[in-house]
Amino acid sequence: MKKRVVNIIAELIINEGVEYVFGVTGKTIAPFLDALLDYQEIDFIASKHENGAALMAYGYAQRSGTIGVCCGSTGGGSTNLATGVATAFMNSVPLLVITGQIATSEYGKGAFQESTGWGQSIDTVDFFRSVTKESFSAVNPDMIVETIQYAVRSATSGRMGPVHINIPFDIQQAEIEYEPVSIQPNIISGSSFFERGVLRETLNLIESSEAPVFLVGWGAVQCGANKDILAIAEKLQIPVATTIQGKGALPSEHPLCLGVVGICGHALAADYVFEKSDLLIAVGTSFGEFSTYSWDERFLKKKKIIQIDIDKREIGKNYPVAVGLNGDAKVIMHQLRQIVGKNGTPTKATGEKVLSLIKSTGRVLNPHLMQDKSAPLKPQSLFGVVREMAPDNTAFLADSSSHWAWAMHYLSIGTEGSFYPTLGLGAMGASISSAIGIKLKSPETPVICICGDGSFHMGGNEIATAGQYNIPVIWIVFNDSCYSMPKASIKKMFNRTTGVELGKTNFAKMAESVGVKGYRVDDREAFSKALSEALTINEPVVIDVLIDAAEIPPIGQRKLTVE
Repeated sequence: MKKRVVNIIAELIINEGVEYVFGVTGKTIAPFLDALLDYQEIDFIASKHENGAALMAYGYAQRSGTIGVCCGSTGGGSTNLATGVATAFMNSVPLLVITGQIATSEYGKGAFQESTGWGQSIDTVDFFRSVTKESFSAVNPDMIVETIQYAVRSATSGRMGPVHINIPFDIQQAEIEYEPVSIQPNIISGSSFFERGVLRETLNLIESSEAPVFLVGWGAVQCGANKDILAIAEKLQIPVATTIQGKGALPSEHPLCLGVVGICGHALAADYVFEKSDLLIAVGTSFGEFSTYSWDERFLKKKKIIQIDIDKREIGKNYPVAVGLNGDAKVIMHQLRQIVGKNGTPTKATGEKVLSLIKSTGRVLNPHLMQDKSAPLKPQSLFGVVREMAPDNTAFLADSSSHWAWAMHYLSIGTEGSFYPTLGLGAMGASISSAIGIKLKSPETPVICICGDGSFHMGGNEIATAGQYNIPVIWIVFNDSCYSMPKASIKKMFNRTTGVELGKTNFAKMAESVGVKGYRVDDREAFSKALSEALTINEPVVIDVLIDAAEIPPIGQRKLTVE
């Protein structure tokens, strides 16, 4: 049976469980988008910019644990995808990035938006190589099945990430013989196995330590290893800290949760990891700058490190390790959990000590400010309201800049809740779009994106997409009319600033102009009312919060001495 190449692609991604394709239309991608109309199992979400499309696919993939799909036309339609694709690359999120291309018969002739690399044209395939695991052109229609299957396998295996395929217009429309194959190849990678001897050595280190502590990163959350980590921690009474990217790996109020290690994190967590622990079990973290206070040597103070990561390049990169376990953290931690259960490893005495420390010192700075009623609204008070009102299963996002710093410290993640980072690349505005992808995957889950006015100026156009398709995300905008984090840091460096003022914008009116409900508030009572309504009306909402710009984010750390 003959089928168009684009129909075959659609069927293949449907078989992968893909429900949405995100993108912007254009001539060279039109055949692919036309093919999607033939299938009820998949919908096309037309974003307002290709970058938003890539970020929506990114959010969808983060939430689903499977591949996200985005697309764009040739030329600028392809290059506009770059920031979202780079965000997925930096955070190891699997995407299939499909771009159109002019017909092969037009190569080198200077066709409109040609991006083949011929003459004075960009090379789309080469352009994406630095922000993807792989980037290539599909020019043989008879190989399209193998090409798509290979791309999906590459994106979702090992250290995951985006894969880009550039498909010429005529190749998309070509018809080839195709018979669907219901049985997919069962390919088992080496990361699915682990030597018991190395796990035994890991367990020996845990048993011989007096104060072990887990440090959990985004890699552990992404693969689902955090569930087994928490089970081991509870059984052995080992406290758990997270990196900035790993926030939400366990509930914020869990009795073993120390909080976040890193700038804007929790002094209790940092002090315990630095000063009290004699064994650091790091899972799914690369020990990046923000989570290590610029690679503080105290991570090595009187302790050994066990590092578990799917990417062997990360093991021992920034700190020497006693044991390095290279593989899928979910598999490794599950096997370790089984061994702990069979071995009868004794419970540590640290659990009760940690609970006592949390009760005596608390996790956050100035907790009384979370109940402050002054206007303009203090960030601490905003998070106090969010903590009281957001349902336990809320999925949170925090974009880049000072609101992110406040969220790292004060945002509480519930027992069934989650947190989704975009910090790897640090692109402002990224979470505004990725929240839409998360909501589409989990329509019954409340999704709250915390962003700033600078972020909203960069990525806020995609609330129009949410309005068009009635995707009920809640965006909370910190409005202080400036790039507040750069303003503070640049002022500290040079005692003067430039380019940090934004002018005044009413984001509630901006939202209403594209059919989205908008609220503008400046005190605790008004914010509480707006958030309450936003959580009940089941439509996209923007809450524009006039925030107290005099409050400084908790970037510096209060020094605690843990006795």
